[in-house]
Amino acid sequence: MELGIYSTSHGLGYRDGENFFAKSITFDMMQPIEVAKKVEDADFHSMWFPDHVCMPVESSSGHVANASRTRAYESRHNMLDAAVLMGAVANATSTLKIGNTVLIAPYRGPLNDARQFATVDILSKGRLILGVGAGWLEEEFSALGLSYQNRGEMTNECIEIYKRSWTDDVVEFHGSFYDFSGISMDPKPIQKPRPPIIFGSVVPAGARRAARFCDGLYPLFLDPKADPFRFSNLQDIVRQELDTLERAHDSFSMIACASMRVQKDPFEGKERPICTGSPEQVLSDLERLAKAGYSHVVAFYDCPSGQISELLDQISITGNAIIPEAKKLVPGGGFNKTL
Repeated sequence: MELGIYSTSHGLGYRDGENFFAKSITFDMMQPIEVAKKVEDADFHSMWFPDHVCMPVESSSGHVANASRTRAYESRHNMLDAAVLMGAVANATSTLKIGNTVLIAPYRGPLNDARQFATVDILSKGRLILGVGAGWLEEEFSALGLSYQNRGEMTNECIEIYKRSWTDDVVEFHGSFYDFSGISMDPKPIQKPRPPIIFGSVVPAGARRAARFCDGLYPLFLDPKADPFRFSNLQDIVRQELDTLERAHDSFSMIACASMRVQKDPFEGKERPICTGSPEQVLSDLERLAKAGYSHVVAFYDCPSGQISELLDQISITGNAIIPEAKKLVPGGGFNKTL
């Protein structure tokens, strides 16, 4: 099993007894480049960058991070652009893989995204993992003048355009939302035939889309009571779709994004949140996630103090006491493709 980390570009995470939240912090507090260097030094596999264009001051959209659908973001939330920051991190690191958690495909033109993320792959010398999603925040779609109802079909077309842009000498596409021909998109990414594409979702339609169009599925385990086996039904859908497409199961990855709180001493409360406590306790949950089929876990650390020092302490403990042991965990379920 490999461990990744959620970037500070949308703030720091924290939890209550039921839900997960993101705390908005200033850019000076984020220290995104400095944190990325420490993450690489701690031998994390990857760093993952979230995506929003804007944030509604008031929202009735249910947040996919929480089973209760409770809103996780603040009304005026400091957020850095993923593509720009990924380019900066690519330049400042040498081994750390760089992923999206996740790019909302319909928000921008797919040719523009194909260009930007090919550039990230080139700058990083082949370390891009493109995480893609269809979106959930209806008010953000409205602000951008986009159809919330059409987001799934638009996402399908975007993914196909990314692939063609990264592999075809002359790129063309004729769909319901995008239509063009006779264009070039060069240079191509470093990774051949293209960078991996994973799909972020917690619903059956997303599992089908992941199997049909992508290289992996990326569900969320952010609320503290998340069960590692909660998305077994989605894995069954993926298997069925892969079988229909005659794709090998081991060509596909399962990546979990989980909230995590690492401390030196054991957690002694009655209900221990997922991936919380001493290194041994956290490893016991990572072992359960491996048994549930996950070969990668992206940690969104619980930092209730709202201070970056708390995050850095957890990164250090994870690098010293958890990552070496987590690398020994072998995922079950047949989904063991390494990104």
